[in-house]
Amino acid sequence: MLVDDDFPTIEFLTEVVDWDKLGLKLISTHDNGMSAYESAKKEMPDILITDIGMPKMDGIELTQKLKELKTNLQVAIISCHNEFNYAQKALKLNVQDYVLKETLDPEDLQNILRKCKERLDNEKYQKGEVQRLRHQVNQNHDLENQRLLKEFIQGASNRFHQERLQQDKYYIPVLFLINHFYIVKNNYVSEETLLFAIQNIAEEMILKQETHALFIHYEQNKGVLLYPNSNNIKRNYFDDLRVLLNKIQQAINQFLHIQITFLIGDNKPVYQIKKEIHYLVNSDKQLFYLKQNSITDKQKLSKASSKNNRSEMLQFYQEIISRMKKAIFQRDRSELERQIHHWSLYCQKEDCDPETVKEGFLRMLLELKMKLSSVHYYPSNYQAEAIQKDILMIASLEELKEYVLQYLINCLGASEHLLKSAYHKDVLSACYYVSSNIESKFSLDEVADHLYLNPSYFSRLFKKEMNITFVEYIKQQKIQRAKELLEFTTDPIGQICERLGYDNQSYFIKIFKKQTGCTPLEYRNKLLQGVLQS
Repeated sequence: MLVDDDFPTIEFLTEVVDWDKLGLKLISTHDNGMSAYESAKKEMPDILITDIGMPKMDGIELTQKLKELKTNLQVAIISCHNEFNYAQKALKLNVQDYVLKETLDPEDLQNILRKCKERLDNEKYQKGEVQRLRHQVNQNHDLENQRLLKEFIQGASNRFHQERLQQDKYYIPVLFLINHFYIVKNNYVSEETLLFAIQNIAEEMILKQETHALFIHYEQNKGVLLYPNSNNIKRNYFDDLRVLLNKIQQAINQFLHIQITFLIGDNKPVYQIKKEIHYLVNSDKQLFYLKQNSITDKQKLSKASSKNNRSEMLQFYQEIISRMKKAIFQRDRSELERQIHHWSLYCQKEDCDPETVKEGFLRMLLELKMKLSSVHYYPSNYQAEAIQKDILMIASLEELKEYVLQYLINCLGASEHLLKSAYHKDVLSACYYVSSNIESKFSLDEVADHLYLNPSYFSRLFKKEMNITFVEYIKQQKIQRAKELLEFTTDPIGQICERLGYDNQSYFIKIFKKQTGCTPLEYRNKLLQGVLQS
């Protein structure tokens, strides 16, 4: 910022200084101190070059006021006053340079500006280094807390109890869960950066409440908050804790756009806290069915075994897959949403174990992928390995519902695109007919008649579009269905053969072996032994 009531001086300095070469930008020029002060309140300069004697506000007062707003402001005074008292006032304000106009040389001014910029750059670097070292110290402290907490819970060391907890206090442990962790971590340079950002916000809220609560990351998307208290019956510490958790939750929502779920444990004396923390970090089942971004008290889990009839669940998934596939072919989004809702209600009603749900869900998606690929309705950007990795990271049923909905919406988009572009509509309709009637006997003529096409024309069209004859395509799909029945049912080979419309069991076994490299019985045995992946 340039300030001088002598317009020729302003004009001269504006033109003679190569601002770009110095790495500087001239943000404004002013002919009096008051105008400069009002402008600086809106856009504060890093360097001020000012005269002393000016109307409305002189350079000394301007420097004083701007230094109050920005203590590290670099100031160079260019004046026609050479009296000692002016120079003395400038020195008291920590002005970097005081130059007389009558002796001013443009090169001298540029050297002054270079020195000002160098001081600012050095200060910025030093601040950056301090911040980096502080970040490193905090990160090392957080990692040390994490290590000690894990060792404490696992029984390997008691240092966390001795060094981090107040021995005369009670503690309410709270488990926190980062929702959609498998997605949000990709928005940061590293997982550590994400966790550090969450930690900083949480500790700031803790500091404002003036409590000595500990906020510690435990593993992946989980962490623990330990809330100290005196267990005074006249005070409801759980209300105080909920206020704190609400503030942490809102701040993380606002500044990081991340949702956090809290699960509150029981208030325990310090010598009993390990068992309570251990209970919370292993409450995967309750966490799985919790509403996202909620604050919930822990539940006493029933010792009765959950209803986890695996074969019944897999059979249910087969029905859901069939309905979802039909909805995709019909491009019915509302039906897809209904089926997803139906599926989640089933899981909750049957009180299914989270890992069993995710395993079944993974099977369901991969099988749906296979079925849709066979009729070219599948979006190629979803790979089996990526699906499996994502599902393993998902921590709640709500996240799972959102994931599958997005997956199926993409399938819908792919089907609409294909109907408009790559494949002939009649060929896709034929593929859908085969998929829907796979356990029936039908011929090329019947399908052509269903599509109102000449059989010869339909046969040529199908071969041209699919690079396979219609008869061979039917064989492939029937064998694929046979593989599903061998895995998900206990039906005898003969019954599966009849179910798929084959009159001759030997012929069925022959074409099955030709496509898979083994007989139906061998295939089922390999599945049971874990040799094959479904």
